[in-house]
Amino acid sequence: MVRSDFDIRDAQRLEDIVDCIEEGTYGEAPKNLISFLDSLPQTPAMNFLRTLTVPFLFHDFEDNIHLDNDPISHFSTTLLELKEKIMGLVAMGNYERVFSGALEYTPEDTFAKEIKVHTGQHYGTLFSAFDSKSYFEEAKKLLELRLNRNGISFSDLSKLTVLDQGCGGGRYTTAWKLLGSKACTGIDFSEIGLEDAKKRVSMANIDNVDFVQGSVLEMPFDEDTFDIVYSNGVLHHTEDWKKGISEQLRVLKSGGWGWQYLIEKPGGIFWDQIEILRAILRKVPKPFAQQTLKGLGIPPNRIFYMLDHVMVPINTRITPDELSEELERNGAIEIVRLNRGADFDRVEHIYQNVPGAKEKFGVGENRFVFKKG
Repeated sequence: MVRSDFDIRDAQRLEDIVDCIEEGTYGEAPKNLISFLDSLPQTPAMNFLRTLTVPFLFHDFEDNIHLDNDPISHFSTTLLELKEKIMGLVAMGNYERVFSGALEYTPEDTFAKEIKVHTGQHYGTLFSAFDSKSYFEEAKKLLELRLNRNGISFSDLSKLTVLDQGCGGGRYTTAWKLLGSKACTGIDFSEIGLEDAKKRVSMANIDNVDFVQGSVLEMPFDEDTFDIVYSNGVLHHTEDWKKGISEQLRVLKSGGWGWQYLIEKPGGIFWDQIEILRAILRKVPKPFAQQTLKGLGIPPNRIFYMLDHVMVPINTRITPDELSEELERNGAIEIVRLNRGADFDRVEHIYQNVPGAKEKFGVGENRFVFKKG
């Protein structure tokens, strides 16, 4: 069983990374695929093949979301087919020679060993590649849509201050300001992400948006500081997600409003494929994987979506009850789990009753909103 707050770089067994191997959901297919790829040398050509498994599995899953078939059987077959395709490419006698001279190899030691620095570098390089439309317009549209579909509105947003706890490249920090909040602060440990965020906000002439470098587990703010504390897909990448929630509630004003999104468990085939890919790519240099996908013509926001969870050191999945109980333990009241999302969100697919939703998506995203008592 995948352990909580577990750094993938410490993995000794595949079962430490991939739940479905131990559970046997897809038979031997996941283990056989990963083991075969592990047996290949750590060369640019072989890492190119490892990286190709990412768009292959993502595209196959998305192409079959609305199919009314047996999703478990389909995914098992997909894993078998993927292994056969890679074996066929490897069997080409000149494959290694042709590709080794064409691919630039970036060593993994360009990323720091410390978890929070390493994670910051991972997301900083992903976010900084976004174009202005993805950075400003897309984030605002997604935030607004998720709020509206769940009936959430703020009559006095222009009077409220917002903290984006783990802001990454600052997309949603800025989105809250564009929606009309009084002032927004983003905190993150990523130097790359924060430098990019400050530059973008300055060039766009957006006022009352600030960025602070710091840990989301020990934030440099007084108690009861912010009217809204928004934490969107961050704490599951830290060493202690529970401490992050404690910090969120600490700096939130009494009566203030919070948003917490942590990745879900059970997560269905969607998260099984992520964990399989985490195992496959665990030794592939991150810059190499990013450049490979870029070379395939995949846009930056799509590359972020694919590599977000696949290549980060810690990727803790949490049940809805665990998250709800932790929020309540730290003083949250009126806790509500959101059941709507953007069109591509897993909870929205569940809401729309796509075929095999339980097997494909598990329980869907853990997006909770609440107030501080």
